[in-house]
Amino acid sequence: MEQLTPLFRSKRVPLGLLAALLVAFLLSLPYLASEQLWYDEVLSRSIYTHSPSLPAMTTYLAQNENHPPFYYYLMFGWTRIFGASPLAIRFPSVIFTVATVGLLYGLCREWFNRRTAVLAALLYALSPMAVEYSREARPYTLIAALSVASWWILVRWLKERPGRMLLPAFCLLTLAGLYTHYAYLFLFLVQCFAVFLSFSSRRTTAPADGRRRAWLWAILAIVAGFLPWLPVVIENFFRQYIYPEGLEPLSRLVMPSDFIFLDLFFNFLFFPSKWPVDALGRTIQAAVAALFAVGGVLAVRSAWRTRHNTGPSVPADGQSPRMETLIIVLLWLLLPPVLFLFSPMAGRYSWYYHRHLLAVLPAFCVILAISLQALQRALQPVFSKVSVPMIGVLVLVFINFPQYFINDSTWDPQHQFANAAGYIEAHDSHTRELIIGFWPNYRILIDYYYRGGQTVGSLVPEQLYRNQLKLVTDEPLPTAMEGYILTHPNIPYRRYLLPPELVNFDRIWVVSVTPNLFDLDVAFAAAGFRGTFVEPIPPLHYYLFHFDRFSR
Repeated sequence: MEQLTPLFRSKRVPLGLLAALLVAFLLSLPYLASEQLWYDEVLSRSIYTHSPSLPAMTTYLAQNENHPPFYYYLMFGWTRIFGASPLAIRFPSVIFTVATVGLLYGLCREWFNRRTAVLAALLYALSPMAVEYSREARPYTLIAALSVASWWILVRWLKERPGRMLLPAFCLLTLAGLYTHYAYLFLFLVQCFAVFLSFSSRRTTAPADGRRRAWLWAILAIVAGFLPWLPVVIENFFRQYIYPEGLEPLSRLVMPSDFIFLDLFFNFLFFPSKWPVDALGRTIQAAVAALFAVGGVLAVRSAWRTRHNTGPSVPADGQSPRMETLIIVLLWLLLPPVLFLFSPMAGRYSWYYHRHLLAVLPAFCVILAISLQALQRALQPVFSKVSVPMIGVLVLVFINFPQYFINDSTWDPQHQFANAAGYIEAHDSHTRELIIGFWPNYRILIDYYYRGGQTVGSLVPEQLYRNQLKLVTDEPLPTAMEGYILTHPNIPYRRYLLPPELVNFDRIWVVSVTPNLFDLDVAFAAAGFRGTFVEPIPPLHYYLFHFDRFSR
């Protein structure tokens, strides 16, 4: 166990690391308790708070959820100790984010030096993506913490440290990652490739056969540990990732037409959807990308020269990275998104759906720290030793400072459904009314926040891929596939048969985050309802319609 306890090489914790830990903690706090829960948070909260036991929750997750159960296991116990308020269910994400900062420092101390470690940790703490999801009650910050922790343990083992607990600890961390998110598999594949590179290197001095056997046993243990969940993975694949003929994957419907690969890069430096996309915003983004590319090229050139001139040892200045290490970090950054893009999962969830990319965000921060240091060395005669990295940190703070303190409920429709419920309740016409979320998930949000007397419901196909609709007003649906089929633009609403229960209502409210109802208004008109768009009072940003019955 002694090999797992030392995170730092010295007994004295650097002030830079303490600053990074404090920054990560403080930036996670704004709106942590006051921010309205959105769909994913509402749905996951209902699972681990209403499940009577772990076996019952496991059965539900295996049948109805897109994610493995480890995060839900943690939250099942957490909420029974600390409660299920927004602050309580979001605070684990704060813990995971702060832990990732500390673990990233420890990993970089193994790979590079203290200055690089402090800079990478600080960049992660200031990363807008890390800040964004540190306030969200979802498993993505846990993925980041597990990814860095597993890399740290693996690197220590590859450096031939004595101790029998390193490899078992890596197996447990990897299993925890695989049971947290399926995309963690791609990170594990990169780690396997890194081990292969290490075994192939002439620098390895330990008995190769013994280490290879130990690694093989570790892989077998990980596979055996994940086997119980494998049937669930296979079933989910055929249920959610295989489409009937004529239907497009959801990712093609939600991906912007002007999507570029650099958007993936920009999400690490700018808040997703919050940074302005005007000419000035794009100019700043392009300038930052260009500087990053220049620094990266200089870092690769420095590492190549170091390898060619001085061999595998670290240079005297302690700043130029080893070429082998730089390759591993680049693979960590690039391969998981690419593998995900060409995997079957990309059909159900767009690779632009970037939350799981928190697993590679630490690698980005490491590369960015190395690039800033490479720029520093290139400008050494002009600038001091710390000026260029410090300027980079200040630029990152400057371009994101206003966004650090933006409440999502003031701009994102998916965070405004408490306001939507309150608005509808305030405009109650005291008639028999039905509230419908345009997608089933929106209905769940309305159902969660609404405290009035009207019935809350949703229209879904009676059976998957059938035209007969039914009215759902009780428990949340087990899958969102019905919503996808129902709102597919190639299958307009007028082709569906509305449920006869609609005759029992005088007014139907429809809440949506899109103005296009895909002929839902046509279907309601044919059923005897006249539609009206309601202009919500600013700053609300959702689309609200009510359909009143009229005599024909």
